[in-house]
Amino acid sequence: MGKSITTNQEFSKLERRLRQTADDAVNCLKVLKGNLSEFDSRHKLFFVNTSKFYLRSDIRAAKDTASELRAAANQIAECESPSESEITASRSTMHATADALNELARAARTYDKKNLKSKGITGVVTFLIGGKKQSKRESKMSKDNDPVGMDNNRVGSEGILRAPDTVEEVVTSTLSDCFSGFMELQHQIATSEKSLSPLFAEGTNDPTVWILTS
Repeated sequence: MGKSITTNQEFSKLERRLRQTADDAVNCLKVLKGNLSEFDSRHKLFFVNTSKFYLRSDIRAAKDTASELRAAANQIAECESPSESEITASRSTMHATADALNELARAARTYDKKNLKSKGITGVVTFLIGGKKQSKRESKMSKDNDPVGMDNNRVGSEGILRAPDTVEEVVTSTLSDCFSGFMELQHQIATSEKSLSPLFAEGTNDPTVWILTS
């Protein structure tokens, strides 16, 4: 009984986290569309030459993929007994959404090369899973690959925050500013998966566990 209760609780948390991540991603994409429009206006780009027009299919694909997170949440809500199947679906949609957001940055870089003839930012968002927080070593090693590092690139020589100069910078800075990543979802997937084991419920009821982890 303990396993069943604990497992249901963890999968309920996973369902909520999937929905929250989906909402956050979709809302971030709405912000991105607005930021792209602002960029186009600032650079006097119109019609088919705009970055917003160029990235429209990639934004739509990212939105559709993020919606699959809700489908995974619905699968959990509808299942009578949580299983590894729900874990697989959750993990698969998480990685697919991360890939779709990464593809936005790559598409933005392509736009910059074709239309702005700018060197742009040398990196690409290669790994959104893990969220915003990084160790100092990781930050140093992937300065050009992490959207968090974009804030540093947006500061001019006088220390004044400047507007993004490239579409890739618009994309990565927007993701960094308004999307928290997948760290919490990744953690909840792992916890829910562990809850399927009988040992998980036993461990949560063992007083020594609370002492060691408190």
